Parts: sequence; structure tokens; C-alpha cells
Amino acid sequence: MTAGVRSDNAVSDDLRAVVESLLSGKYGPSAVRTLEREISPMASSYPAEVITVTLAAGQSLRIFLKDLSTRRYYADIPERRSREIAVYRDLLAGADLGTPHYYGSVEDPDRNRFWLILEYVEGPRVKDKSFEVWVQAAAWLGRMQAHVAAHPDLLKRCTAIRRLTPDFFLATAAAAERAAAAFSRDLGRRVLQALAGYADLAYRMASQPPTLVHGCYRPYNILLRSSGGSSPICPVDWESAAIGPPEYDLAHLANGFDDARRRILVEAYRAEAASYGLHVDVGEEVDAMFDGCNLHKNLKTLTNAVERAFPVTGVEKLVRIIEVTAARALRGRTNRASRSSSMA
Repeated sequence: MTAGVRSDNAVSDDLRAVVESLLSGKYGPSAVRTLEREISPMASSYPAEVITVTLAAGQSLRIFLKDLSTRRYYADIPERRSREIAVYRDLLAGADLGTPHYYGSVEDPDRNRFWLILEYVEGPRVKDKSFEVWVQAAAWLGRMQAHVAAHPDLLKRCTAIRRLTPDFFLATAAAAERAAAAFSRDLGRRVLQALAGYADLAYRMASQPPTLVHGCYRPYNILLRSSGGSSPICPVDWESAAIGPPEYDLAHLANGFDDARRRILVEAYRAEAASYGLHVDVGEEVDAMFDGCNLHKNLKTLTNAVERAFPVTGVEKLVRIIEVTAARALRGRTNRASRSSSMA
């Protein structure tokens, strides 16, 4: 996609004032000589621009403007934009995790203007890279969770992000069943049948030691920096961020891989967490949480089937995946119940 130059003068004038204010602390007042706007080829659900700023001293820098005032899909826009701004401002700024530098934001409800202004990061998405890069992305989660564990006040002070409660997991499951039933009664019945016993798993997932979760840690939301930063891995698009179980993001990243590659991703995550001082438990319960989060990821995808007009064949395939992942995720519950019965 070729970027196009933006020239709407009213917005450019406002943007120049904002950028000058955000950069004045480092470069001094009236530091901006010129400002050139281009539509970003990285834009997805929200409009976005790359801003090239030429400074009075002659140097230039590029910043990324994400326009959070509108979205391709309209659910929960106010919550999503408040959440993403808060994560960059309150949790990631100064954390030295390789995420884009936070310059600032604009929140002006009267003009419906909500801008998030970040460092522009050059580099491809992880989805276009080899599996070895996906392993680096799994390791990054261990580093990030170790940072959060070492700074427990971070999550307490960021009130804009939600907690993933049992009701959250159960509501997603119910919405997935309704979405499947909208395509056929049989598909809805199959999802409902596959989720027998899911309530117990939902409560256990919600009771895990809490950490920051990205919420949609998929390879199209992770950049591989071409240069700069303390880490080559650079997760972006934090609008779905939450406080939830440690396995949540890793399960999203590993979705679709066979067991051998899943193990490689899990071991990279655990090793990196340990190198930063965070012990990650192993065992049957942790595996069950990983499988449960993987099941939730597929249920969440199914909830979008009607709004995004999935083809029937796609929904049928997704229901089959849910049946398989549900059998795996709920297997531990069945095994524990069997052991309890044999001990009685």
C-alpha cells in the first residue's frame, strides 16, 4: 500500500501545535520547522498517519499518529481508546520493553478528537517472519511479565484496563454459541455441547496470578524493529489490554501450532521470564490454563462471525477447532474428577 500525503490544513495546524508542545521539553519551544503527514500503510482498524517532523536545528524524526476517534468495527470505542492510551502512558512509558515511545495523546470529546502519538517504528510484522522470530515474541512475554511482577503497583494505578473475570470468559463463550447458532442450529448445539464443564475452567483461569495481557497478542500486532529500542520485538495495538492470567497472550501467539512448536514457544517464554527473575510454574494446572486460554481465543474469534460476515465454511471449520480445543482444555477436569472418584 502506498502512503498518500495528507494536506487538510485545519487538522495540520492543530497537529503542529500538539507536536510542538510534545517535543518542546526535549527540543525547546518553536522547534518544529515543517510537518508532513502521510497515511500509514500500517493502519488497520483505526486511521493512522506517519508524521515526518523537520526540526529547526535541521534534524528530522518520524512519529506515528493513531486516530482513536473512529474504528472500522464500532463496539466499545470509548473503552478501547481509553484503555490503549492508558497502557502506553501509565504502564509502558519508561518500562524499557521495546514498545513504541509514548510522546503523548489528545483527548477532546467536544471535537471527537482522540489522538495517540507514538514513536514510528520501522520493521516488518512478525507474521511475515520465520518461526525463530515467533520464538523471540514468546520470550518477550516472559520479560514483560517479569517487569510487571517486579513493579506490582503498576496494575493498581492503571484503572482504565479491565480484569478478565469469570463472567468475561463465560460471556465470550455464550456469545460464541449464539454466533454459531445464527448460522445453523446444529452448529450452535455443537458449541454448547463442547463447552460442557467450561464454567469451572473459566473460574480457574480468572483466579490465576494476575499480569498485564496484551489481549490480542497475534503476529500481526507485533513488529520486528529494524533498529533502536531495547528489544527487537515491539508489540503494538494495546486496545484490548487487560489484567489476566499469564498464559493468555502466549496461548494467542501459539494458536494453530502443533505440540512440538507450542513447547518451543512455552520454553522460550519460561526461560526469558526466569532470566529476569520471574519463576513460571509448570505442571498439569498450568497446561490446563494454557489450553483454556487457547480455547477462549477461538471462541472470541467465533463471536465476530456475524458482524464480519464469515463464510459458512469458515464457521464450520472454527466450530471443529473449538470442539478439539475444548476436549483438550477440559480433559484435565475429567482426569481430576476420575482420580477423585477412584480415591473416594
